[in-house]
Amino acid sequence: MTEAEAARRVEEIIERRARCGDPDREKLCDEPVELVAYLVGHRRVPTEVLRCDALDALVLLEYARRAVPVLPGRLDRLEHRVLTLGIEAGLSLGELAAPLGLRSRQAVQHRLLRHAAAERGASRSEVAERAARRAETRERAWLDRHGSDLLSCAGRLLAHRDLLAGAAAAGDPAFGTSAEAASEAASEVGAEIAEAFDELAGSLSRVPADPRDPRHTARYVTRTRHLAARLRLLLADLAAAGATAAVPAGHPVHALLARTARLAAAHQSAAAPPPPAPSRP
Repeated sequence: MTEAEAARRVEEIIERRARCGDPDREKLCDEPVELVAYLVGHRRVPTEVLRCDALDALVLLEYARRAVPVLPGRLDRLEHRVLTLGIEAGLSLGELAAPLGLRSRQAVQHRLLRHAAAERGASRSEVAERAARRAETRERAWLDRHGSDLLSCAGRLLAHRDLLAGAAAAGDPAFGTSAEAASEAASEVGAEIAEAFDELAGSLSRVPADPRDPRHTARYVTRTRHLAARLRLLLADLAAAGATAAVPAGHPVHALLARTARLAAAHQSAAAPPPPAPSRP
């Protein structure tokens, strides 16, 4: 699963909870792991919503194992709770297998038994736990040095929202496209870029102002991580729409975009969890 697909899945969950009138929805967040924790802890919604939540949450946890530096033990505990939620909501083991990348209900049953054994105190992989802690330490160290620059670039980029959304809408139409269709498509592209900027602004507003406050450290890391992911998605969308090419050469936004891209990519490298250890035959 790509960052874009994970972000889309997060948005679908939030929209579904809003549509059903979730009474706790003011506590919703858009960071994948924290969102899964919210889903298993706030169940005052229709059963059909819980079933959809469980399937989406399993997909997000699979994404988090590859892309988010979180202790494996926490992900395992969340997965156990999500599987239990899905079963209680009426999903079959076969239905729960697909989002886990498993092929049979027996494999899901084995996963449940393994989680249950771990919660009873059976040994977990200490090597995996230490590797995840090292990844989180690297990310925190990177944020200590460069986090303020990343947030500053995001804030400065927001000032160019209208310029870049307009430039995206002015991209070259596809060959053979009628003028009316090209105009409509361009308007849609511009609106999507503007919406992406608005989502970035929302993510930036949720980052704690003082990362040195120990009460906010964990929230600062997770929300800055999500902000960086949104930045990478926005930069990719701008490139795909040809927005930067439509901005006059020499405009200061070019240098800002280049610096933002370097910082967002460097954060992604610093936050990348270690590859999983090869399984024993």
